[in-house]
Amino acid sequence: MTVSLDSIGHEIINYGQIMGLSIAVAKKGEVIYENGFGYIDSTKTQKVMPDNIFLLASISKLVGATMTMKLVEEKKLSLNNTLAELLPDFPNSDQASKITLKQLLDHTSGLKDYASVIDSVYIQTNVDPKVVDYYDFFESHSLDFEPSTHFNYSNSGYVLMAEIIEQVTGNSFEDELDRIINNPSGLNLKLVKDNEINPKLTSIFELKDSTFVYKSHWPWIKGDGGLTTTASELAQYAFHWSNGKIVSEESFNLMCIPSSVTGNISTGYGLGVRTGIFEGEQVVGHTGGNKTALAVLQYFPEKETSIVVFVNTDNTNTDALYIIGHVALAVLEKEEPILEQIEIKNEDLSRFLGDYVATNSFYYGSGKLSIVKYENDLNLYRKRTNSESKGQKLYYLGNNEFSYDPYPMDRVVFQVDSIGDIVAFNNFWNGLKNGGLYRKQK
Repeated sequence: MTVSLDSIGHEIINYGQIMGLSIAVAKKGEVIYENGFGYIDSTKTQKVMPDNIFLLASISKLVGATMTMKLVEEKKLSLNNTLAELLPDFPNSDQASKITLKQLLDHTSGLKDYASVIDSVYIQTNVDPKVVDYYDFFESHSLDFEPSTHFNYSNSGYVLMAEIIEQVTGNSFEDELDRIINNPSGLNLKLVKDNEINPKLTSIFELKDSTFVYKSHWPWIKGDGGLTTTASELAQYAFHWSNGKIVSEESFNLMCIPSSVTGNISTGYGLGVRTGIFEGEQVVGHTGGNKTALAVLQYFPEKETSIVVFVNTDNTNTDALYIIGHVALAVLEKEEPILEQIEIKNEDLSRFLGDYVATNSFYYGSGKLSIVKYENDLNLYRKRTNSESKGQKLYYLGNNEFSYDPYPMDRVVFQVDSIGDIVAFNNFWNGLKNGGLYRKQK
């Protein structure tokens, strides 16, 4: 396996789309592979080593949700607590009265993503946002939907989660991170603001016209992002999370159950956890990034195996999600599916045809997609509604599931109602739920 994973890392760096990456694999809590490739600095004088520190980005949500579950176990919180109970100063009393802590964690609260506004203000002013800035945002923006009627991935719930942790404990988020996560596990997860001067912290770059442009870290992010660690430590985190060391196994299992919304439609997302199936294996974990994925954690409970990929380059097709798919195939000793060899089943696929709508997303864009079919073509295609393009060819795998080029391990999984009609679909990228929840329009 070592030779295979080394080959993947070197091939990715030689392709020239990222500056540096780090890969770690752990089995039954022991790191069995760790290596770095490329560089952490723009002068290419410091090679990536296994002890280099990378951004978790939104994998921080999984860690924050785990901290929250510990506070639930300690009876300091309840998943049914409303915002009104947890943050009495939350400015929109109507929203606060009906949004629960659980809905903040599973992205069914309906809160609009603050990043569309507050991130832009920070870029222009370089002034760190405060709690009052978030509150002003929520006061001036209505919900995207009523709580638990839909799903929309939103950073807003996790900014509030961090504030709730500090309010209910009377401690800083960093102190609770140490108490709940680091001290019991022996790990050393830190906010980026506490690692900024650490020479082991990698720089961040954005690929622009084949040039790597240096990007500064955002030290103010907390809750929805902002955590840092090494790939091997994050790989070990998965075991401490699941084996009862940080939270109970009951809490771990609860976190990994996908939530449902109106119509008993599964979102594919649990409590801070992306769920799914990777080439026949159950997988849970999370992704993190900006324009593209900077970090991915996959944990295969039945295999007792975790995989982590970090990259330090944004806006690249060769991102952490792309890389981890090939790493996981090597680790699990599986072959990449060859979609062209999938036999086209003699089956009526017309039940999938139609228009599907998700909530417009800061990350995933327009929420309108259509499943279409063309004359003399047995395959279905997915495309932006009203687009002139032919769309993306879908390969039917059976069981209401499709794959597509150029990402053969990705899946489009449709859901049926009690009478067997198609009602929605979710996207799973290299096994993990990603993108919006698309409901079929009648």
